[in-house]
Amino acid sequence: MSQQIKHVVMVSAENGSLIDGKVGGLADVIRDLPNALDKLGWRTTVITPSYGFLHNVNPSKLIASVTFPFGGGTHRGEIFEVKAKQQKNNVKHLVIENDLIRGNPIYLADPPNQPFARDATKFAMFCSAVGKFILTLGDISVIHLHDWHTGFFLLLTERHPQFANLKKNRIVFTIHNLSYQGSRPMLGDQASVEKWFPEIFTTTDWICDWKDHRYTTPIFTPLIAGITKSDMVNTVSPTYAQEIQKPSNPEKGFHGGEGLEKILQEINQQHRLVGILNGIEYPENKIIKKKTFNEILNTILGEVNKYNETHSSPISENVYNQIEYMRKHPADLIITSVTRISEQKVRLLFEKGKSDKIALEKILQLLKKYNGYFILIGNGDAKYEQMLEQCAAKNKNLLYLKLYSDVIAETLYKNGTIFMMPSLFEPCGITQLIAMREGQPCIVHATGGLKDTVIDGVTGFHFKGETIPEIVNNLISVTEKVLAIYSSNKEQWKKICAEAAKVRFDWDSSARRYIKEVYTPL
Repeated sequence: MSQQIKHVVMVSAENGSLIDGKVGGLADVIRDLPNALDKLGWRTTVITPSYGFLHNVNPSKLIASVTFPFGGGTHRGEIFEVKAKQQKNNVKHLVIENDLIRGNPIYLADPPNQPFARDATKFAMFCSAVGKFILTLGDISVIHLHDWHTGFFLLLTERHPQFANLKKNRIVFTIHNLSYQGSRPMLGDQASVEKWFPEIFTTTDWICDWKDHRYTTPIFTPLIAGITKSDMVNTVSPTYAQEIQKPSNPEKGFHGGEGLEKILQEINQQHRLVGILNGIEYPENKIIKKKTFNEILNTILGEVNKYNETHSSPISENVYNQIEYMRKHPADLIITSVTRISEQKVRLLFEKGKSDKIALEKILQLLKKYNGYFILIGNGDAKYEQMLEQCAAKNKNLLYLKLYSDVIAETLYKNGTIFMMPSLFEPCGITQLIAMREGQPCIVHATGGLKDTVIDGVTGFHFKGETIPEIVNNLISVTEKVLAIYSSNKEQWKKICAEAAKVRFDWDSSARRYIKEVYTPL
């Protein structure tokens, strides 16, 4: 392969290679894909915002500064090279620090009447800083943008005279989750394109080509810019690439194109859309050492105590009471879930099927018959956090941990009996891959990457349906079937566990596809 296409610059809101750089699965891709490319002879530069803290909590050194346009003036950003948790020779991690590019947490919650106002503003500013910095690098052939946060980069490249030289580069775009689009007004708002980059409004005839046609007033949707203006677009699983070309029908539980299906159909017809599964690492000669039930509880308790020492909002007393109860009543099996708490990830647990009880309560009823517990860890949407806490307070066999801990997550992956992933939709999913790697079969909704990675009845179990009640009924009935297999057919269960542990979704295969199908021009 020619030398000129061996350096890729990745631009992302998250980076799992850095301490505190992760929110969701996007960060895992930004951590692992560059390392896989490194093994194939590619050099990668990853650029994320510092958010005011990443350059402080990670070992870093100031290597450059950059001036860039924003808000009608000129701003200055500092470029720090940051040492990754696992540093690779041909992977460089950079963060951009500026007083206005802030977020702790990384993503901010804006009121419903001003969605994405603060985040869109900071990511528009970030893209301006990144663009000016990339212009100083010189040896780039591929710029790889990730999710809506980077769609502003395309607007600047096409419309802003200071960024015109970026057009010579091949620019590709990955959709990690279509449901987050970052839409903001073109004009007339403090958080609008006009306020961010007034110099591109000397003429306005271009607006028609860039506005989101779903709205009556001119709206800029950075996700659409990423999709329509990039040379190549990919999703993080083949099934998701097909699903997003169909209209969404939330009432029936189907999340597809979220209003962008026609655009995606056009991109697909132009052979500019491909689905490439994410991967995970598979350590060689790995020995899985199982913990006793008491050791699992000790690990959880230790992490909860650490969390309470360092956070102003402590984990509730009910968690401690629950752990004490569980010590006195050891389980025969554990359903586990490691997830971000959001409508996408947990809504189905709180929906009803043909019963008057929600799915989670029905599952907990089933678990009582088999002396089982459900342990779920994750935080996020306050509404669903509260619903989980209320359900845990009423049910002794549900332990909900409103936090995230790598230590607890690893313990659950390695020691759970059944991993549950009831996502409404799932672009790829990472946690089911990790659970399978550890020999833990998964119950998954047959959608997106879950359908692509779990083979029903072989490495795990699918549930599906045409309506929300039907999906919920099948979630409950499949869970009942799985519990029965585990309890009464140990040989079949061992075989499913072994098949789950054998399956491979490695980054080497995915990285080769990125090089061949995304980075390399046809």
